[in-house]
Amino acid sequence: AYLNVDIAALGNFTFRSSASPAMFQSVFDAAKKVPDPAVTPAGSSYSSLYDSWVAKLPKDEGDPNTTPKVNQLGSGSDYTPFFQHLGISSVDMRFICDPAVLDYYALYHSSYETFDLVKNFIDPEFKVHQAVGRVVAEMALDLADSLVLPIDPTVYATALQDIAASVRTEYSTQFDAQSISLDYLTSAVDNFTSATHDLKERMRNIDRKNPLAVRAVNDQLMQLERGFIDPLGLPGRAWYRHVVYAPSSHNSYAGQAFPGLADAMFDIENAANQNERWEEVKKQLAVITYTVQSAATAIEEGGL
Repeated sequence: AYLNVDIAALGNFTFRSSASPAMFQSVFDAAKKVPDPAVTPAGSSYSSLYDSWVAKLPKDEGDPNTTPKVNQLGSGSDYTPFFQHLGISSVDMRFICDPAVLDYYALYHSSYETFDLVKNFIDPEFKVHQAVGRVVAEMALDLADSLVLPIDPTVYATALQDIAASVRTEYSTQFDAQSISLDYLTSAVDNFTSATHDLKERMRNIDRKNPLAVRAVNDQLMQLERGFIDPLGLPGRAWYRHVVYAPSSHNSYAGQAFPGLADAMFDIENAANQNERWEEVKKQLAVITYTVQSAATAIEEGGL
């Protein structure tokens, strides 16, 4: 795994993370162990960083059982080669401003971004920096010392199900007009989901005194992310090889799910050669389907 901190304190509102789904459980567990830094005179009303994070940035607004929102990894930071080229599960973390007040840290990369700015306005007692550092330390300790890696493979399956559902919602009308079926993609995602649940069950029942059994499961957990790497890379940008996540072609800082398909569908109605573009769409669907199915096979019992 690769743990990334680019700018620890863009603000002092709450913690935020962008990560591979393979890292969700680890960053959640770490955030639960770190006190929420009290950066206001009134102090914090949350007992842990996780409690503040889920209250201020929930994945599902209004759901009492929701987890915090975790963003997709884009680019523009040091995790890029590890995640998008090599398929190493990665996580990026920082504190941010209140999105309702300021959408982004306005002084980023400006001459006003100084130590005095941080000391006097953002993090006077450096409690935010300490909190982010503690999350990194807790994650590193957990990943290094756990007998079985702290990865919940079913979280990745949920992410793929959500992405596939978004594809159906966004493109179904256009696909129907071209007689393009999503049945094979749906089947591959369902097979991957089933394989992750089986792997999680094996993690629960593993003989922890058998080093070979533990190694076999850990190998599959480590290879989970690498299963989504296409050696040929994405069309027009072969260095980016992750089939599920890549930087957006139109905003390198933002993440894009199923990037090959998204690029093929971008502004397709205005493409000069419609047949060529729709053939590319079919090709990208096939690549995604094959890759997801292969990833499912790799994590089945005896799959590696």
